[in-house]
Amino acid sequence: MEKFRESSKTKMVVLVATLLLGIAGAAPSYGEQPRLTQVVYITLTKACGCTLVICQAGDIVVGNVFNGAKQGLLKRIDYSSDKEAARVYIKKYRVTQAPALLFLDAQGNLLWMKAGELSESEITAQLGKFGM
Repeated sequence: MEKFRESSKTKMVVLVATLLLGIAGAAPSYGEQPRLTQVVYITLTKACGCTLVICQAGDIVVGNVFNGAKQGLLKRIDYSSDKEAARVYIKKYRVTQAPALLFLDAQGNLLWMKAGELSESEITAQLGKFGM
């Protein structure tokens, strides 16, 4: 029983030290805005008529918004030709509709998502919230 208590105490001390020293990883300070590091755009080039029209319109919107320096943030995945890459994001972030735009931080946490019809003004406003 004594060994169990020592083991539990040791584990608790390590846990507290880890949390206090930040060994668990860098976390934003209280009130600090998370940093947008990647934008994933999932689209389709082969789909039924109405879905294809929405995806083609999304392609135009994303192309207009993510140009110049912002282009480096964008990872474009076509589900029609790269299902495996798309499925990782679809499963993890529960994407139910194409096209889908995912804003992610450095740890892969979802900061914002929009699926279906995309709007330049809405995307630009969201980028502004992340200082872009």
